[in-house]
Amino acid sequence: MEKTSDRVSGAFKSGYIGLIGRTNVGKSTLINRILKNNVLITSDKVQTTRNRVNCIYNRSDAQAIFVDCPGFFKPRNLLGEKLNKIVYGVIEDVDVISVVVDLAGGIGAGDFYVFERIKGKRQPKILVLNKIDLLGDRQIKNLSKESFLISKEYDFFNAVVLLSAKTGENVPDFLESVITNLSAGPKYFPDDVITDMPLNKMIAEIVREKLVDNLYEELPHSVNVEVDSIEKTETAQGEPLSRIECSIFIEKRSHKAIIIGKSGTMLKKIGELSRREIENLIGNRVYLKLWVKVMENWTRNEHYLDRMGYRG
Repeated sequence: MEKTSDRVSGAFKSGYIGLIGRTNVGKSTLINRILKNNVLITSDKVQTTRNRVNCIYNRSDAQAIFVDCPGFFKPRNLLGEKLNKIVYGVIEDVDVISVVVDLAGGIGAGDFYVFERIKGKRQPKILVLNKIDLLGDRQIKNLSKESFLISKEYDFFNAVVLLSAKTGENVPDFLESVITNLSAGPKYFPDDVITDMPLNKMIAEIVREKLVDNLYEELPHSVNVEVDSIEKTETAQGEPLSRIECSIFIEKRSHKAIIIGKSGTMLKKIGELSRREIENLIGNRVYLKLWVKVMENWTRNEHYLDRMGYRG
């Protein structure tokens, strides 16, 4: 079923690979595993990924640009609608479509909805059955049969790969399937670039990740982070120091006390965890100041969403 009309043997290959699927199926975890670097936020909470991000994998014969994007879900506000539109845009733009499914959670109506969305698209398509680390050998054998039935019913898939993004099992097989389905092309990014995400966005995502990991289940949906300023200066000892200020936006005043915590303990914890990771990212000491601000109904505010880049 491999399409080879525009795939030249021995030529350098390149292209964009869209990782799509329901929320929380492990798309970001898979990209982090491929890059051997925690570039993207990973969490079991819905809407963790909110942006379209290019992540670059290099090897001597190919450059694969994995496009991480939000997961498909039923939108409940304007933000949700825009996130779904981002996914539709990725499907149209990429050279290879890879659909990631959570085997441990079971293949359900949401997955088949995604299959239907890509059914008529021209690009090569790969089905990734993720989280086999959570299954026993007998379950995996049965699922191998199930994956075969899926590929027969949806025979547009060029490959079906069972893997674990968490442990790395069979991830090399997925990479080989991806590169096999790429066409000959140029190197789009230098070898030392692993993402095109701007520094201020990476810092904002680090802070948001710590909020997602430490807040109550309902709060991450209504939290957003912006970097207000980055000032490069020096410590009293002459060492490089970055002074960074970020605003944490929430929808309800009642949430402000939760994020700040008793005597400021939660905000202090978020700041300390974020500061350590930002220092690892930029390679020098960081002074981080976090502000909590109320912007009522920001997830339904067209002007604010456009300003934040949610223009799907």
